[in-house]
Amino acid sequence: MVGSRKLPKFLRAILPGVFLFGTFVGTCVAPGPGPEPPANEREPRAECYIRGRLGFWQRRLQLQDWTISIVMSHRGDLRDGTLGNIRWDVDKKKAVIRVLDAAEYNTSFDSMVRDMEFTVVHELIHLELASLPRSEASRSDEEHAVNRLADALLLAERRD
Repeated sequence: MVGSRKLPKFLRAILPGVFLFGTFVGTCVAPGPGPEPPANEREPRAECYIRGRLGFWQRRLQLQDWTISIVMSHRGDLRDGTLGNIRWDVDKKKAVIRVLDAAEYNTSFDSMVRDMEFTVVHELIHLELASLPRSEASRSDEEHAVNRLADALLLAERRD
């Protein structure tokens, strides 16, 4: 019976890396938040995880008609006090979300990827609201509302 046999030692050693980087299927298959990975795996695992979550949230928010990419960014590339941003082109239906790079975090892996996921959801909500009128006067109110909506969506998703 195949299921009851142990894998050879060399396969057990390489399979986590194979599945982590998606060698067999050509896509990223990163595990979700969990045990703290070794320092050299934090950045690639976080990036892989957050790209997967982008696809999930893009479908959940019905933004599949948009081409959305993520750029991992250093703190100096973002506005002071922010962890990300989004730029979009409504006519081309393209957007780029910048997310604070994993190298910039001094927290646990789980905390870091949850924060990154919050940033992605937050920025996707801004994209959803892109057609509404905006002004500098309404910016603070919009940020507050977007934060509350992102919190609610993530809380509901984690309860499911």
